[in-house]
Parts: sequence; structure tokens; C-alpha cells
Amino acid sequence: MTQTKNLISKVGFGAVALALAASAQAGVVLGWSFDNAAPGQVGGIAASTAAAGVSNANFNTANAGVWDWGAPYGNVLGTQFFNSSSNTPSLSFTLANALNDLTLSFTHYHNHNYSSTGPSYKYAVQINSGSGWTDLAAGLTASYDTTGATEHITLSSGLAAGSYSMRWIGYGFGAGGRDTNTDFFALNDVTLSQRNQVPEPASLALVGLALAGMTLARRRKQA
Repeated sequence: MTQTKNLISKVGFGAVALALAASAQAGVVLGWSFDNAAPGQVGGIAASTAAAGVSNANFNTANAGVWDWGAPYGNVLGTQFFNSSSNTPSLSFTLANALNDLTLSFTHYHNHNYSSTGPSYKYAVQINSGSGWTDLAAGLTASYDTTGATEHITLSSGLAAGSYSMRWIGYGFGAGGRDTNTDFFALNDVTLSQRNQVPEPASLALVGLALAGMTLARRRKQA
């Protein structure tokens, strides 16, 4: 009997933990893996994931486009002559509703020729809601050591309903350089995600069921 009571108690605690974890999981609002794009595609790349209320989602780059790197990378989006104005990868989308607690994540790759960019340069991620570009993050490093890294940028103010663009720009190329020349700057697994603030009904039901089980187990123990 004691073992049964302990098992019920453990199951109850486990269910509560599972429900709380489920309520805190990040939900993908918008994402690009680029595996749905054709190799060489430069613009109009549709999102591979888009939540309800998100529309007009496209990814573009000025040149190079989608490259198939094979396993384990799959397709990536590449830009050569990467700079701060014309050759910049960018995405756009429209939100039907305001969203808070957002994080932009992406993996970046780059190569460096000493004849052009040298061993490293800087890049920034910017956003535009129709009134000009502003930095989401700046001073990020593109170097031999950082290629293949994944960045997570918090959008502290959230986004109101409306249309947005985001872009990646390069600068600080050194030796008077204006771009990466034939070096590439590539992106993969670009996602905009939201941390759930309100537990879903299913999670709340699971919490209630677990608490009820724990209460029953406690009463049996007292009896």
C-alpha cells in the first residue's frame, strides 16, 4: 500500500512538472530552414514555419542565394560581397496581432580570404517597421572562431501588429574594405520564437489532475 501511495505521489509531482514545462516552452512564430527552397533561389523564399496570424513571410538575399551543403547542414542562404547597404540578406513578414517575449535565433557561417575581409569583421541585425532601420544587435563578430555559432537576440519591446523587415549588415572589414568580396556570409535555421506566458488549457487540466491525485494520495495516507 505504501508503495502505491508513493507511486501516486511521484506521478502527481511528475505531471505537475511536465505541465509547467509545457506551458513555458517556446513556440515558433516564424522560421526558415531553407530546405523548402531550390538551390540557387535568391529571393521570395517562403517561410518553412509560420504561426497563425503571420503572413507575407519571405526571405531574400542580393546574390548567391540558397546553397545545398549536404548533410548535416542541408540548405543555407548565402550572400557574397556582403556589406552594409545593397548586399544584405533580409526577411519580411506581417503580424495580425501584437506579440511579446520574442527571440530571434539564427546560425551563421562565413569564410575569410586574407586578400579581402581578413580574419574577421563585424555585423549587425536590424529591424524596420516602416520608419527606418534600427539595431536589434550590433558588434557581432564574424570570424574563423565564430563560424557555425548560433545567436539568440531578445526583442525586449515586442512587436505590435503590422509589417516588418529584418536584415543582416556587415561592416568593419578593415584595410578600407567595403564588403566581403567573394567571401560568403551564410544563414541557416532562422527563427522568431515566443515564450508562452499563459499555460494552455491542456496544461492547466494536467496540473489540476496531478494536484487532485496528490490530494487523494495524501488523504489515503492520513486514513
